[in-house]
Amino acid sequence: MAQASIHTSRHAGVTATSSMPLPNFIIAGALKGGTTSLYYFLRQHPEVFVSSLKEPRYFAYEPDNPLHADGAGLHFPVKTLPEYAALFDGATGEKAIGEASPHYLISPVAPLRIKELLPDVKLIFSLRDPVKRANSVYWHNFRLGQEDRPIEAALTGADYAVQHGLYYHYLRTWFDLFDRSQIKVILFDDLQRNSLATSQEVCRFLNVDDRFVPDLAVRNKGGTPRHKRFGRLLERVKTHPVRQAIDPLVPKPLRRLLLGVRNRNLQETPPMPEALARRLHDYFRDDITQLEGLLGVDLAAWRG
Repeated sequence: MAQASIHTSRHAGVTATSSMPLPNFIIAGALKGGTTSLYYFLRQHPEVFVSSLKEPRYFAYEPDNPLHADGAGLHFPVKTLPEYAALFDGATGEKAIGEASPHYLISPVAPLRIKELLPDVKLIFSLRDPVKRANSVYWHNFRLGQEDRPIEAALTGADYAVQHGLYYHYLRTWFDLFDRSQIKVILFDDLQRNSLATSQEVCRFLNVDDRFVPDLAVRNKGGTPRHKRFGRLLERVKTHPVRQAIDPLVPKPLRRLLLGVRNRNLQETPPMPEALARRLHDYFRDDITQLEGLLGVDLAAWRG
């Protein structure tokens, strides 16, 4: 797979000239669907270059959206095409060059913006049982100190943690814009159950050597903190943009040490209340049926 580049295209008000390095694959979703693990697996591959900044979110940035422009909502570390292209300056001839921004899946502007700039890009989506994914998002927000409501009050059809599990609703736009040969959908359960086989499947999709065996111990663990305040501090450090920017400069043993401290403070989340689980399964039922038709897969395990 050749490195993507652009010569005379205009994007988001910026004209790209010469041979700006751009990705030829993107891990585009879903949130809490295993994208971080997949990102770490791929960045170890000698034939793959992945931007050191995870979640640049460039294609989801809306300059006219006050929440985006003012920084009051989701953080957008990359807002211009030159800044985006600079993420890939370190590429040295790798066959696959990419980035991971799971917010792209649900963005109203990302599919068309990606299509306009990178029409031949390969797209990877990792989907998770939407009820379990909503539960994971709730506890993620709890760890960050962004959620203190009871789970029954938080996970309603009006909450983004629930709405983002309507995969068919979002994926149909991507399938309308891109050829099916450019889209790879994997399931979170497969990634968890057999990480090596799934990562090798993704390697074949990217046309890189599928015999490479990454360190599969590098995972993004979830849960609820044993010590609430300490846990929230660790989560803020882990997700802070400055920490993500300097991550490549931190020695691997130190990164592992910090990750180990964070993971040891986590314990299994409480089981979801049965009434809430039933309500969410009802909410997702029609979307799951439509998703099965779109992907041609059996998702009976998601029906509860």
